[in-house]
Amino acid sequence: MDPYTPFCGTPPVPHELWTRWTVDPMLMAGLGAFAGLLAVVATNRRAAFLGWSLTALLFVSPLCAASMALFSARVAQHLILVLIAAPLLARALPRPRLPVVPVAGVFAAVFWFWHVPGPYGATLQSDLTYWSMHLTTFGAAILLWSSVRGALDDTPGTVALGVALTAGQMTLLSVLLLVSRDIWHGWHLMTTLPYGISPLADQQLAGAIMWVGGGALMLLVIAGLTWRFVRGGAADVAEAAR
Repeated sequence: MDPYTPFCGTPPVPHELWTRWTVDPMLMAGLGAFAGLLAVVATNRRAAFLGWSLTALLFVSPLCAASMALFSARVAQHLILVLIAAPLLARALPRPRLPVVPVAGVFAAVFWFWHVPGPYGATLQSDLTYWSMHLTTFGAAILLWSSVRGALDDTPGTVALGVALTAGQMTLLSVLLLVSRDIWHGWHLMTTLPYGISPLADQQLAGAIMWVGGGALMLLVIAGLTWRFVRGGAADVAEAAR
């Protein structure tokens, strides 16, 4: 029996990385079906197009192959997916009524589950597990940002709490990756060396990306929410003064 090849292929070496585009028939079919679904249900076509395009790029571009070699690339892929693509798609879809804090808890559980050693390693052994990771993580992120969007006007306090919990749990995970002296993912013991980086340094880089990059994106979200609340409060004061 031939050894299993992960969905994004074997870990690339640096000189071949930019040739490693993933044009898999099942992936193309899935992206096409997703585009068709968005065409039917999206209420904001521009946000839907941007969110879909970014999602497609994350799995078709060489970043997919890079994530086979570098844990830091996988973390970067996931952060873009859950903190940029997912909010765009949440904006494109009808506004639901979902409880923000419980949904934030579900997202945290899913996000942590797929980044700890056992489940993460399983995604490199099975296409089914690989796609289970991405679909559940992406789906939970879309639900999170949809719940935030749906509660903005009525319960801003719960929105702030949900966003704070999300930022806090991602910061905690990033700190654990940064300070750990143990390598979490044995798959990367040899895959990082062609890039001139040790597995531990790659893991620390992943933590730094999650902390700095993810933190910066979350700060933008928090700043946007704060501006919305302040503007809404000012509008209420102006209305009352009339």
